[in-house]
Amino acid sequence: MNRNAGTLLPFQIVMGVTSGAIGAIVAVIGELRDELGFRDISVGIIVAAGFLASFVAQIVLAPFADRGYGHLMAMAGIAISAASLFAMAVGDAVPIWIASRASLGFAGGLLLPGLRRAATVLDPQRAGENLGRLIIGEIIGFILGPICAAFLAEIGGIRLPFVVFGIGMAVFLPFVARLPQDRGQQTRRARQSTDLLAYRRLQGALLLIFGYFFLIGAFEAVLPLMFVDRGGGALETGIGFTIFAIPIALVSTRAGRTADRVGPARVAIIGMAISAAVSFSYGLIPGIWPVVAVMTIAGVADGYGFTAGQVAVSRSVPEARQAGALGLMGAAEVLGAGIAALPAAAMYEAWGAGPTWIAAAAASLVCLLVGHLRLRGTEPISPPQPPLGWTPTELNRTPPE
Repeated sequence: MNRNAGTLLPFQIVMGVTSGAIGAIVAVIGELRDELGFRDISVGIIVAAGFLASFVAQIVLAPFADRGYGHLMAMAGIAISAASLFAMAVGDAVPIWIASRASLGFAGGLLLPGLRRAATVLDPQRAGENLGRLIIGEIIGFILGPICAAFLAEIGGIRLPFVVFGIGMAVFLPFVARLPQDRGQQTRRARQSTDLLAYRRLQGALLLIFGYFFLIGAFEAVLPLMFVDRGGGALETGIGFTIFAIPIALVSTRAGRTADRVGPARVAIIGMAISAAVSFSYGLIPGIWPVVAVMTIAGVADGYGFTAGQVAVSRSVPEARQAGALGLMGAAEVLGAGIAALPAAAMYEAWGAGPTWIAAAAASLVCLLVGHLRLRGTEPISPPQPPLGWTPTELNRTPPE
C-alpha cells in the first residue's frame, strides 16, 4: 500500500482543476469556430499559442521550483488561469483568443513542474506510482471539464463555461495557498534547466514525449472540428473526450508501478507506439462514435506510455534537479503539440481528416524511433535506497548547504 496517497491528494486536485479548464476549451472550440466565424487555421493558431506559451514558461521558470518556489508558482498559475478564462468569456476576435489561450498555457507552465516534482520526491522509490496517481487527478479533470463545459453551453450559451471555470479558478486560489511544502532535496541555485540536456538518457526520454505530443496537438486542433463537421457539437465532443480519458485514469497507477518494476523506457515506447499506430485510423473511420470506440484503445496505451515517459524523464537526472527535468519534459510536451497543431489544422482544412492523421501518426513514430536510439545503451539514475524504518519526512529531507 502506498502510504503517500493521502499526501498526494491536494496536488491531484490542483492538477484536476487545471486540466478541467483546458478540457472545457477543447469541448466547445468547434462550436466557437462556427459561432465566431473563425477559420480552421485560426483555431490551429489559438491552440498552438497555448502550447508554445507553456513551453516558454517551463523552459525558463521550472528551475525555480527546484529552489523551493513551486508553491508560489502554483498560486500565480491559478490566478493567471482565472484571468485568461474571463478574457475568453468576452473575447470575440482571433487576437484576443490567441492572447488568452497563450496566457492560459503560460499559467499551466508555471504550475506543472512543481506539482510533478512534488510527486517524484515524495518517495523516490515509488516515483512512477506517484506520477501515475498525479495523472489520475489530471485525467479526472479532463474527463469532467468537457462534460461540464458541454452542459453549461447547452443551458447558457457558448460563453458560460468560461465564466464558470474562471470563477472556479478564482475561488480555488486559497486552497492552492495551503498546498503541502516540498521537502525534497533542493538546489541552491536556479540553474537553467537546459544544462540537463547533457544527459543522453534525458535526451532520449524527451524525444519520446515530444513525439507522443504530436498526437495530442492534432487531438486538440483537429478532433473537435472533425466531430462538428460530422454532425456533432460540444456535447458529443465532450462525451467523446471523456470516454477516451477514462482508460487513462484507470490504468495510470498500475502503469507507474509497471514502469518502476520493468523499466520506464520500455513501457513508454510500447505504449506510445500503440497509440500512434491506432491514430492512423482516425481519419479513415466514418462517423463520430466508431472513432471514439477506437480512441479507447489509444486511451489504454496512453495511460501506460505517458506515465512511463514521465518516469523515464525523472530517472534521467538527480533528485535535486527533478523540476528542471520535468519542466523540460513539459516543454517537450507543449512544443510537440504546438508544432503539430497548426499544420494539422491547415492539413485538415486543405485535405481532410485522412491525410492529417496519417501524417501526425507517422511523425510521432519517427520521433519515438529516434528517442529509442538515444536511450539505447544508457542506464537510469536509480532512486536513493531508503534506510530500514524510513519515513517520508526522513527520506525527503533537504540536505544542508
